Amino acid sequence: MDRDSEISKWFRGRSIFVTGATGFMGKVLVEKLLRSCPDVGTIFVLVRKKKEVLSKDRVEDMFKSRLFDHLRAAGINPKDRIVAISGDVAKPNLGISADETRLLHQTVSVVFHVAATVRFNESLKLAIEMNVNGTKAILNLCEGMVNLKAVVHVSTAYANCDIPLIKERVYPPPYTVSKIEYCVSGLDDDLLDSITPRLIGNHPNTYTFTKALSEHVVAGYSEKLPVVIVRPSIVSGSWKEPRPGWVDSLNGPTVLIIGVGKGLLKTIWGKKEMVADLIPVDVCINLFIAAAWEIGSRKESSLVHDVLVYNCVSSPSNPINWNMFTREILDCSTRYAMSDIVMNPELLMTDSRSTRAWRNFFHQDIPAAVADSYAWVTGGKPRFRRYQEKVKKAAEMLEFFTTHEWIFEAHNVEKLKQRLSPVDREIFNCDVSDMEWREYVTSYFMGIRRYVMLEKDETLKKTRKQVIRMAFVNKILRFGLFSVVAVGIKRLYELSLTNLL
Repeated sequence: MDRDSEISKWFRGRSIFVTGATGFMGKVLVEKLLRSCPDVGTIFVLVRKKKEVLSKDRVEDMFKSRLFDHLRAAGINPKDRIVAISGDVAKPNLGISADETRLLHQTVSVVFHVAATVRFNESLKLAIEMNVNGTKAILNLCEGMVNLKAVVHVSTAYANCDIPLIKERVYPPPYTVSKIEYCVSGLDDDLLDSITPRLIGNHPNTYTFTKALSEHVVAGYSEKLPVVIVRPSIVSGSWKEPRPGWVDSLNGPTVLIIGVGKGLLKTIWGKKEMVADLIPVDVCINLFIAAAWEIGSRKESSLVHDVLVYNCVSSPSNPINWNMFTREILDCSTRYAMSDIVMNPELLMTDSRSTRAWRNFFHQDIPAAVADSYAWVTGGKPRFRRYQEKVKKAAEMLEFFTTHEWIFEAHNVEKLKQRLSPVDREIFNCDVSDMEWREYVTSYFMGIRRYVMLEKDETLKKTRKQVIRMAFVNKILRFGLFSVVAVGIKRLYELSLTNLL
């Protein structure tokens, strides 16, 4: 690592506390800190026990990921630098023991709060517990940290998606946090679920709604803590680091890409000309780290009382619309075909509900039913309709974002980039203006193929042939289906005509 990196020098010896470290962004953050800030102090990671798997064991399992290959090759053992803290953002005081709380208070200088429930259909009660109360608990913990220099709260660019122009500031929440908490605590689950659509108003889901509330919580601590908010848009696979196309999560557009590649998803409801604000995960992580350095390296006299907000988005400098994105995905689905496809890849984005319904029925539901029937008759396990329903639900979750468009300001991000030294602009690159979208989408698709589907590049020749065969079979089956439908319509017409006569 080049010692001219101001950011790397600033992190030297500083202990870090990270929430959400086992998630998609959290893992990339931990890897980047270890690789680009080699002299960083201990990295404490908050991890909950899951299905009887201890926090420490979950962290060790995380290190087995190919994400950490570069560190292993460089002789860096993450186990030597990472300490697991058993806890849960949904529990009072984060579920951290008194001894570990004291340890964090005495040693931590920088906090990255990445943890959240990102499920769009999460119950409002659980979303409040994790995204709002969890944030309050983190900030309360930070108040006791004697060496605290920076707190980075990860929000979302869509926390304020009920307005068309989103600036880098905290907007008034739809309701006060105390009012929402009163409703949540005073209502039983069934009643709360029934009134949730009315409570969240113009927000499409509980995720964006609770993220808006949590931003308001963070803003309330800005006079006491060195806190900043970073708002990524639609987080996608890595652009460059630690390897192009890295992804291991089914969130965001990844599940849609798999659905298209496998032939399970044929139609998306959306507006082609609207901007698809994708942002690579490594760009997000670089901005998190740079934002921590920026607020932490300021002199006391230059600190601002209003919380700094960074819109981590691509559209202001390098926009891509849904038409181009879906076209490139379909092209990749043929050139870099996935194994064991169900049907040949096709994709139409339409803003017509009737067209979507018609195509879903004829191009997805009927073929899946036929495939399941064949599997049942031959002794196999019917599964295609079940797979298709999952993909269809994932597509429906994203429809709000494929049918709406926002203008994002990113002035604070631009100012931060200007503050970086030439070395840090390269090491902690958060500028996507020169990213070539076609090249990136190909890399992202291949990343899904390699790291999510675990398919080897050596199978590409075979899978391309499979796609060609499947396309031929699909044309024959479709011709047969429409022939049957045409004959049926003709027969009905003849019968009705005979009755009339």
